[in-house]
Amino acid sequence: MAVISSNTLFHFTNSAERIINIIKNGFAPKFCLEELGPDLFFKTESKNESAIPMSCFCDLPLSQIDKHLEFYGSYGIGLSKEWGKQNGLTPLTYIHDNSTQVKYLKQLGYLIGNVFSKISDEELDKLPMELNPMIALFELSAFYKPYNGQMWRINKYVDKRFYDEREWRYVPFVNLKKETDYRLSKDEFLNDIKRASANDTISKTFLLNFKCEDVKYIIVSKETEMIALFDAIDSMTEKFSEDERKVLKTKIISTEQITEDF
Repeated sequence: MAVISSNTLFHFTNSAERIINIIKNGFAPKFCLEELGPDLFFKTESKNESAIPMSCFCDLPLSQIDKHLEFYGSYGIGLSKEWGKQNGLTPLTYIHDNSTQVKYLKQLGYLIGNVFSKISDEELDKLPMELNPMIALFELSAFYKPYNGQMWRINKYVDKRFYDEREWRYVPFVNLKKETDYRLSKDEFLNDIKRASANDTISKTFLLNFKCEDVKYIIVSKETEMIALFDAIDSMTEKFSEDERKVLKTKIISTEQITEDF
């Protein structure tokens, strides 16, 4: 029987350098431009884009990742779903404009906003972050995605049916008072210096780590690259023991093998 979901969460990239850095240092969340945001919870037709710090994964078996490899890059790493759950990774909720769920979300945002409109700024400043439902709503918006839409990819928009991606997402639980500290506007995101600086800050604070036993696959583009990756893993003596490095090398598979055999 065909398998729809997997016991592995895959992350893809188009760079050999990036996949080596992930193996060595873990996942560094990066800001990504998203269509849905806090407006999701309010009675507005606006869909202002904002950038959210995240690391993205897909819940698909190897037999169904060919389109991901083509779109996101032919390098990747697969980790156990149990590791994902332990580290707070969450499957996204996909919605569309006529979804009943959207109506309830906007109703919730309206009710909370109405209550907060009666609270003074001084009282709000004294309110702990964990008791501020407005910030919680703002943060929750990171886990919704449109069924289909446009995606900012390599400096241009491309049409994408997001539902096909079965995305799981790591969004840092950011214990900050102001939402502006962990979101970027579209203009800020498109500013290369501003985005790079924000990525550097968020990645240092919220690095997502894993152990050797969490790794199920390491994907390189071509079989001819495997030996070079063996050497790269052998140099990671500070992170992995000798036995762990041997085990990691057994996890390596190429995109060529996947497209031919799965």
